[in-house]
Amino acid sequence: MVQRLLRGSQAPRSDPHGWVAWHRLQFLCDTWMEQRPFVLNPLDALAYKDSGGEQALITGTIDCQRDGRLLVELRFDMGYSGNTLRAWCHSFLYIGWLGGEHLLLKYHNHHEDRDEYHHRIYDPNSGRQVCYERLERWQFPTLAETLDELETLAEGA
Repeated sequence: MVQRLLRGSQAPRSDPHGWVAWHRLQFLCDTWMEQRPFVLNPLDALAYKDSGGEQALITGTIDCQRDGRLLVELRFDMGYSGNTLRAWCHSFLYIGWLGGEHLLLKYHNHHEDRDEYHHRIYDPNSGRQVCYERLERWQFPTLAETLDELETLAEGA
């Protein structure tokens, strides 16, 4: 199962985290959660914080079925294109677990070099890391893709 979750074998795609209208990004995140029955609290899971045009943050914990949780922390640079406030994600953190005991997955770029992206999968019974891969920015998953991966891992736990 872990092999099909590896992102390093994906075909190249455009940057899924490039500049996007801030209101559109909020709409996408809410829609992605609402479309997934695995998610239990789609309407109040994430907080969208805009510091007035230079920085923004999407943060929260998404409760899921099977006592799953996904911690989300996304940091953005902000800028205007005409009258549209736009966001570009520069810092990523997704941590998923079941039952609060052991991690199931972790994605992040919390390093001195922000262009260093990591994906880890853990054994749900022991908490031991069973998969590690270093990713390129274009391989880093969206919130929707991360929720789908967490659901797949929860089904196999």
